[in-house]
This record gives sequence, structure tokens and C-alpha cells, in this order.
Amino acid sequence: MQRKGYFLLAMICGLLAAGSMYIYLNGATKNTTTSLKPLVVVKVNIPARSIIVASQLEVKDVPTQGYPRGGYSTIQNVVGSVALLNLSVGDLIVSSMLERQTSENSDPGVITGSTTALTVPDGKRAVAIPIGLVSGVGYALKPGDHVDILVTIDIKDSSTNLQPVTVTSLAAQDVLVLSVGESFSGDKTKAETKSHTVALSVPQAMAVTLGSEKGSLRLLLRNPANSEIRQDPPISGNVFLDTNYFNQFK
Repeated sequence: MQRKGYFLLAMICGLLAAGSMYIYLNGATKNTTTSLKPLVVVKVNIPARSIIVASQLEVKDVPTQGYPRGGYSTIQNVVGSVALLNLSVGDLIVSSMLERQTSENSDPGVITGSTTALTVPDGKRAVAIPIGLVSGVGYALKPGDHVDILVTIDIKDSSTNLQPVTVTSLAAQDVLVLSVGESFSGDKTKAETKSHTVALSVPQAMAVTLGSEKGSLRLLLRNPANSEIRQDPPISGNVFLDTNYFNQFK
């Protein structure tokens, strides 16, 4: 009789333990499925040194336990920042990937500036140049693209009385396009012109500005994987008189 009492007590304890474990596991499962936090991720590819806009981002819920340090929970906290590196679809956004304009209440000695200024790479200057439909690759350029800049200009030798010679030269190569502006020509009788802002070194900016003022510019769109720097000399109309032209210019 005493053994039956022990057996009954053991069964009761076992049932209590099993019930407690069930309640614990059920609660743990619920906590795992409901303990989520929103995280901003990349929706479309974002090129480095470009200003991030809302359409490039989306929010996904991730487990709180694995939430990355420096992550953002709202798109508004990321919009207007500058991407410091190329961001691909699905990449999560953390503060170390971004550069933001410093507020007016920043500590003394902290460098401040506009968000647009933050897109300019070190050692470069932002320069706006007038570009038409043909010279601007059919207005197909986007911020983050890289281009070469051709200058066509008349050059006259001041020591002679000869007529000026028209030459075309590579004024700058592998240039980052910072922004593509709206049309600024209100004259319907003239070809539409837009202002493109590019990042140039100071010598490049001087050459391109001279070409813009005294001649014409044309942009050559580059493949992003192509970083080749060429050493082609300027050419003039005389090249078309060379019988070996087709072998030299392929």
C-alpha cells in the first residue's frame, strides 16, 4: 500500500514536470516568433558616394537577438545619407556604411557641410557642366556612373597667322557623376541642355571649364568594371588624311 502511494506521488510529480516543460517551451516558441524588430535593408543597388533616397530602401523584421549594432529601424533615419561603399540588394544598413551631415549643434572642431558636399570624393571638386542630349549619352547617365570627358576646341598658334586648328582631346577620364540636374534652358528654339555635376581634380576642372567656355564637351559612358586610363594624344582633322587611319583608330 505504501508503494502505491509512492507510485502515485511519482506520477503526479511527473505530470507536473511535463506540464511545466510544455508551458516553458510553448512560451519560448512564442517569444521567438514575436520578438522581432524592424531593420532597414537595401531594395535596389546603391552606388558609393551617392545620396540615398527612400525608394532604394525597405524594412524587414528580424529577430531582436541578432539585431546588428548600428542598424536602423526606420527609412527616415537613412534617407539623405551618403553611401560610403557600393550597396547591393538585400544588404542591411548600419551606421558605419553611411556618412551624414553633421548638425549645427555638433561639438566644436567637427567638420560640417551639406549632404551634397559629402558625396564629393577626397581630393576632388564638384563641377557643374552643361550637357545636351547628344553630348550627354542621350541623357542616360545616372548618379554613380563614370564617364570620360572629351573637349573639342579651336586652337590658334599665336606665333603664326595660320587659321585655328580644331582638336579633340581627353580632358578627364574615369570621372564620377555626382548628380544629373534638370533642364535650365527656357528657350524653346534652342536644344535642351542640362547641368550634370561631376567630381574632378582641380587640373581637370580647369581643362574642362576652358573646353566648356571656348569649345564643346562630350561625355563617354564607361563600364563600371573599366578603370583604364589611356594616353591618347589630341587629334585633329588631319588624321582622316592618313592612309593608315583605319589601323590606328580601331
